[in-house]
Amino acid sequence: MSEPLVLFDGSCGFRRVTVTCLARAPRLRLAGRLLPYRSADLASYGLTERQARDRMRLVRDGELHGGARAFAAWFATGGPAARTVGRTPALPGVRHTAEATYRSIARNRHRIPRPWERTCTI
Repeated sequence: MSEPLVLFDGSCGFRRVTVTCLARAPRLRLAGRLLPYRSADLASYGLTERQARDRMRLVRDGELHGGARAFAAWFATGGPAARTVGRTPALPGVRHTAEATYRSIARNRHRIPRPWERTCTI
């Protein structure tokens, strides 16, 4: 199994803080390398800049996941607590809710009151 690659919008403070905090959380023990999408060869993953900007992506063993599924796949690489969270979106009826929640947060992240709100370029 290859090390997962987490592609995210590094110019968005909210996204940068979120993935960094998750990656460093000792209880989660998530595996993977974080890479802002602007530093990646997107074409090698079959992604356009817009696709990479709109959703966090996880690349692992040739598979590409986006949005809530990317988070679930990333959490599946971690410790017991993370794996439990990672399995949740696969439960009946949860996948659609998880994806809708992801889209809502992504669409409204500039409204989340924190210092990063002015650093997001979207």
